[in-house]
Amino acid sequence: MTEKVFLPISIFYLNVLFAIFRFVLISAVGAIFAIYAKYGGEYAKSVGWIRRAGYREMIKTFMSAIRHKNAPGSVMAALVAGFFVTLVASFLDKGIASFITPAFKPGPPTRVTVVSSQFQPRSIYAMFFGWSFLVPSGDDVVETMKKALNSSIAISKPEEGTVYSPVISGYSTTCMDFGVILEEEGIRNGSGCAWIRVSFTSNLKAGRSIKTERSPHRWSIVMASDPEEANYTTINLPVLATHSFEDPYSPSSDPDSVCRFLEDDRSIYPGVIFDGVTTYPRTSTTKCFHDDADITVAAMTTTRIVGKMAAFDSMIAGFYSTYDKDDLLSTMTETIRTTRIPSLPGQPSENITAQMWAELWVTNSTIDIFVCAKGGQSSEMFECVYITITLYRFNETISNATLQAIRSKRYGGFSHSAYMILEYAPDITGNNTVAPISTEEIRKDNIAVADYMARLGSNYYADFDEGNLYIEYDKAKLEFGLDVPLWVLLAAGFITLVSFCVWQLTYWLVGLPHISSLYNIIRTQMGSMSTTPIPRLMRFRYQPLMFEDIRILPDQVEQLASEAQLLEEGYVKSIEPEETEK
Repeated sequence: MTEKVFLPISIFYLNVLFAIFRFVLISAVGAIFAIYAKYGGEYAKSVGWIRRAGYREMIKTFMSAIRHKNAPGSVMAALVAGFFVTLVASFLDKGIASFITPAFKPGPPTRVTVVSSQFQPRSIYAMFFGWSFLVPSGDDVVETMKKALNSSIAISKPEEGTVYSPVISGYSTTCMDFGVILEEEGIRNGSGCAWIRVSFTSNLKAGRSIKTERSPHRWSIVMASDPEEANYTTINLPVLATHSFEDPYSPSSDPDSVCRFLEDDRSIYPGVIFDGVTTYPRTSTTKCFHDDADITVAAMTTTRIVGKMAAFDSMIAGFYSTYDKDDLLSTMTETIRTTRIPSLPGQPSENITAQMWAELWVTNSTIDIFVCAKGGQSSEMFECVYITITLYRFNETISNATLQAIRSKRYGGFSHSAYMILEYAPDITGNNTVAPISTEEIRKDNIAVADYMARLGSNYYADFDEGNLYIEYDKAKLEFGLDVPLWVLLAAGFITLVSFCVWQLTYWLVGLPHISSLYNIIRTQMGSMSTTPIPRLMRFRYQPLMFEDIRILPDQVEQLASEAQLLEEGYVKSIEPEETEK
C-alpha cells in the first residue's frame, strides 16, 4: 500500500502551490532554451522566441519549415521538443493533482466519558436492546465492533465534525491455566487457577459417561441421559458457560465471583437457514468487573447444524471446510461409531438412551468443543454445535472519569450477561447454498473479539442495574486536508528544486541577452544609442514599426540609402563580375 502524507491545507492553497510549481517549471524550460539559444547556432535564438509566442506560433513555424525546407533538421527537432516540453510543463501539475485526494484527520484528542441510557428487555440474561450487529461476509469482525461503539446507539448526541475513538490499552492476564468442567462432573481438566464450566442440558448425567484422554488437554467424552428421559427424540443444546477462580462446586465458592455468559438464541435469521444449518457463526461477548479489581472478558462463538444420522458424515464435512484438518471434527465420526454407553440394569437393550458426544480441546485461553447429540434409538435426527470460547482475566483500575460517572459503584451482580452479539451473514454460493465455513477462521475471529474487549478494559462498562452504558473516548475535531502519496510529494519537491536551480544558474551561465525577450533586446539597444533614458515599458506602433517614436526598421528608401552609404564606406563586399553578368 502506498504511504500517504496528510497536508492540513485547503484546495485554495493547493492551487497556489501548483501555480508556483508550474511557474518555476516553465521558467526552467525557458532557461534550457536560453542555453540552446547561446550554443545552438543561428536559428537557435529564433526557436526560443517562437516557443515563447505559444503553441500556434510553434505549429505554424514548423509547418512552414517543412513546406519550404529552409531549416536544418536539428532546428526542426528543437521546435518539436519545444512544443512537447512546454505542453508537459503546462499540464504536469494536473497529473500530480490526480493523485491527491481530499481527506479528514482528527486533531488533538480530548478524553471524555460518554454516558448513554439503554433499554434492557426482560430476559434470562442481562443485555441492552439493540446491541446485536450483523457482520457482512468478508468483513473484519473487530471493525464491526468499532463501528458499533461509534454509532448513535452508543453516542446519542455526537458533536458534528467530531470523531470518537474508544480508549484502548494493553493488558496482562492474571490467569492462563484453566480447569474445565463439562456437564457437571463430565470432565475436569486439573485444578488450574480458574475454572470454566460449560453446560448444555440437565437431561445428561455425568455419572453415565465414558471419558477418553487422547492427549494432554484433548478429550473425547460420551454421555447418556437417564432412562426416564430416553423417549424424547431431540436434544436441545443451549450453551451456558461460567468462569470463576474457585471450583463452582466447592462449598466455599463465592457466587459473586462467577462470571456467566449464555448463548443468545435470538438469531437475525430464525429457523433453518440452508441445508440443516440453524446457527451460522454467532459471537456473544461480555465482561465482568470483580471486587478485587480484576476484569473477566469472554467471547463465545457457536455454529449449529441439524440433520439425519444417516447423512451425518456428509453434512458435517459439507458445512465445515476444515473437516479434514480439524481434529475435533474428524474424530467425532469415530467417537460416535465406536463408543457406546452400556444400558442400565432393567433397561431394555433396544431402548438405548439419548446420548451426547463431545470432542474437547484446551489451548492457552481458548477452549474448543464440538458436541453432537441425538434422542433415543427411535430418533433419526442429530444436532451438533461447534463452540469456541476465549477468556481473559486481568487486573485494571477503572479510570477516575468512569468512577466519577458511575459514582464509584462496582457492578457485582453477575447474572448471565452479554455486552454485544455479533452474527455473521451467510455466504451464499451460486448454487443458493451456504458456503462452507472454516473453524480456524471462527477461532481466529473469536480470539480477536475477546482481545478487543480486553483492550477496551474498563472503558466499556455496562451498568445493567441502572440501564446506563459508560464508554470512554478520545474525542477529536476533524481537520480538512489532503492525502498526498509520499512518492508524489518527493517527486514534486525534487522537480521544483531542480527547476529552480536550473532557472537561476542560467542567468550566470549564458548571460542576459540569451535569456531576455526580443522586446528587451531592442529596448537595450535603443538605450545604448540614445542620450535620454528609455522607459522599460514603451509605446509601440505597427505602421511604421516604432517604439517611442523611434523607427525600428527603415522604409525601402531609407534602406537603399543606407546600403549605398555602407558600400561607399566599404562595409559591403564588392559584387563579383560573374554575378554582375548574371
